[in-house]
Amino acid sequence: MDPIKDALADSQGSSGPATQSSDDGKWPAAFRGSILSALISKHLSYIGFADRRAYAVLTINSFLVPISLSGVSRTEFLPGILVAIVTALISIFFAIISLLPKKYVRKGERFDYLMHFSSIQEFEEDEYVAKMGEVLAETQEIGKHVAHDLYRMSTNILGRKFFWLKWSFFTFLAGYSLALGFILFGLLPHMKINF
Repeated sequence: MDPIKDALADSQGSSGPATQSSDDGKWPAAFRGSILSALISKHLSYIGFADRRAYAVLTINSFLVPISLSGVSRTEFLPGILVAIVTALISIFFAIISLLPKKYVRKGERFDYLMHFSSIQEFEEDEYVAKMGEVLAETQEIGKHVAHDLYRMSTNILGRKFFWLKWSFFTFLAGYSLALGFILFGLLPHMKINF
């Protein structure tokens, strides 16, 4: 027996088949639809989270690079400032890559992904509407398309975004830590410690 039907039957009590309504077969489909909708919403919130972090890295670096450039005239700080500027630019580059939209590249057999923006662009409007009509008419087909879209969202979009965002953060933290070390090292000869 279907575990979803069992769970629904347990939550509604043990009424016999004679008292069940004719809508009982629709609940598992609605339940599956709400699960898929929740998964898509979760993935979209992850995409928004990654994009907001990338924008934060861009903002912080665009603020710190001009500040770093203002200290170039001090030769004892020059190595640290150069490290800060170079790593900030690399961090900005990684953040921008994470923000760029990923276009789907078709591989192997033709499967019309009707739910991804780059795949939709491959069709004329009437052709797309007709294909979507066919997919929506069959419950198994729409489930397959949603599953493909979730998979692609996870692997092609989220995996890529978080990969480049991780490198952007790592470059930012490592670069500014190294730059701070160079600056402190440049200050050591000028420090006098009296005991």
